Amino acid sequence: MMDDSLLAAAENYAREHLSGKRHAHTLRVADTAERLAGIHNLDPGRARLAALLHDSAREMRKEDMLRLAGEKGIHANDLERERPMLLHGPVAAELAREDLGVEDDEVLDAVRAHTMGEPGMGPLALALYVADKIEPDRDQPGVETLRKLALKDLRKAAMVALDRSISHNEERGRPTHPRSYEALEWLEGRGGEHPGEHGV
Repeated sequence: MMDDSLLAAAENYAREHLSGKRHAHTLRVADTAERLAGIHNLDPGRARLAALLHDSAREMRKEDMLRLAGEKGIHANDLERERPMLLHGPVAAELAREDLGVEDDEVLDAVRAHTMGEPGMGPLALALYVADKIEPDRDQPGVETLRKLALKDLRKAAMVALDRSISHNEERGRPTHPRSYEALEWLEGRGGEHPGEHGV
């Protein structure tokens, strides 16, 4: 059972570190992740905690993001050094551990992986990744189809969302993080780990 005081602390933490607009997005993702968790027999409290924390470093200054990543031992590749905002998931996970005492590895993994995905994502990470893409204010093409798919199969929903994200980058001539390609290969069963190993 999730500690209500930790959820309250996480919500306050998000409110203190985010603009009103980003905080409102965070609450919508938290509601969506909690609902998906209930549908897919995951712990709704843990899903909500991960969602409340997922963007807590999103509005950090670029130089601070890179400095903190270095201090926390988060390796930044060339793309991340060029676009430090790609590090906001890993940085947020480390801050959640340090500032709020979050020790649940699955929650921290979900926070870390929510931006680009990663191979071997667990059920909680899949739920957060999908919730971030389908929260009620999202209106990108195909989102309604994605919302329906998320009710049935988190893994397929994550795969479709990730594929669309990569395609969107390609259409705009923007680079895609290598981890996103690796995550998509894993979700499609082309990676090193068998897709069924996490039971989703």
